[in-house]
Amino acid sequence: MKLRTVITLSLILFLNSCSSAKQISGYWTGTMEVNGNIVDLSLDLNDSTISSNDLMFHQCQIQNLSFKNNTLKFSYITSEVNFSFEGILDNNNIKGKLIIQEIPPEIKFSFNLSKQSEASPSKNYSIEKLIIESKGANLSAEIYKPKTKSLHPALVLLPGSYRNYPKSGLAFDADFFVKLGFEVLIFDKRGSGESTGNSITATYDNLAEDAVACLEILNKRETINKSKIGLWGFSQGAMLLPFVASKTDIPSFLIAISPEIHGAYEAAAFSDSLRVVNSGNSSEEGHIAAESHRKVAEMIRNGSDYKEVLSFINSNAQKYSFMNQTGLYDRVVIDKENFEGFYWSGRKYNFYNYWKNLDIKTLCVFGEDDSYVDAIRNVKTLKSFNNTKIETKLFSGASHPLRKTVNIRNYSDFDFPRVKDGYLEFVKQWIDNEINNEH
Repeated sequence: MKLRTVITLSLILFLNSCSSAKQISGYWTGTMEVNGNIVDLSLDLNDSTISSNDLMFHQCQIQNLSFKNNTLKFSYITSEVNFSFEGILDNNNIKGKLIIQEIPPEIKFSFNLSKQSEASPSKNYSIEKLIIESKGANLSAEIYKPKTKSLHPALVLLPGSYRNYPKSGLAFDADFFVKLGFEVLIFDKRGSGESTGNSITATYDNLAEDAVACLEILNKRETINKSKIGLWGFSQGAMLLPFVASKTDIPSFLIAISPEIHGAYEAAAFSDSLRVVNSGNSSEEGHIAAESHRKVAEMIRNGSDYKEVLSFINSNAQKYSFMNQTGLYDRVVIDKENFEGFYWSGRKYNFYNYWKNLDIKTLCVFGEDDSYVDAIRNVKTLKSFNNTKIETKLFSGASHPLRKTVNIRNYSDFDFPRVKDGYLEFVKQWIDNEINNEH
């Protein structure tokens, strides 16, 4: 009798454990919606990734995945925002709600997914993993390669200014360009992801050396048309493009997304002055914030050490309380090591002449509502060069990463920060005209 009871209890525990361990898998597609505005969404539970062409993210890893009592929960976390999903499974459909960090709770998001297949969809390209040796770092890289036998044009993609910038952050752009026929190389920024090296002490020269090392890898590949190897960059990566091109003759074209033409200190001056004014301070106080950044850059160019720069920042922040809304606040920490890295030492660079003297085809794309660089000023500067090699395009109602400008204060008009209409089409057309149809 006791044995039978033990067996029965064991069976119940086993069945309960099986129920609680129930898994959900497969490839799902659908939409997200807010205020009647819809964007695409796909979820691959075989490799725990999420994608949205409208929002410009591709096969990004999800976190905190759980499935219990037919309720699916997961998160997608970026450097800028957190997405939290919770939905109910009903047959092969999942419907639920979406919460986006810092968006008012009265704005309601929903999502709806349907299972398309158990297996993940096949790709018309392959991804090759490799390690690239650069000065002071081994870069963990991937090459996206079309499954065609003809020679391919090629691109190295350069990321923005975050020190910890994994290659997954460029997966959408790699997917976009490989579908246009390019072999595309992306890599973990030195000191991030699986790349070695020191991200704190990395200089612009180091970042340029990394880009050149990647270009040299592409230039050796038998599947690549060596006359059509280019560089694409976003933000900091875009700013550095002509600097990199000055160190090698491999690239034949450049595509710059939201570059600062002068130098990082001008981007800091613009973005912090804008932040000060938008916080309710006067335009004069915004000007003081901008000039403070220019003063720091001048001190570094003139050889001031980190102690002198830190002393100025602290005294200036004590003099002007609004400086605590900027990157030059009174508790900023600078030591000898991080002073050597691009965040501080990079302020001595002015890239104006590198841009002015470009002699290869270059496309520069900006969003008029950019809050990180002065897009209108930069377009004006580029046009003043009268350099026929440089083409500029300014999209109204677009942000730094060329997404639609979103104003959460206007709830009735609230929409997702979707890719700006016409942006990707314009880039594709430029490539068709200037690269693919090159004679």
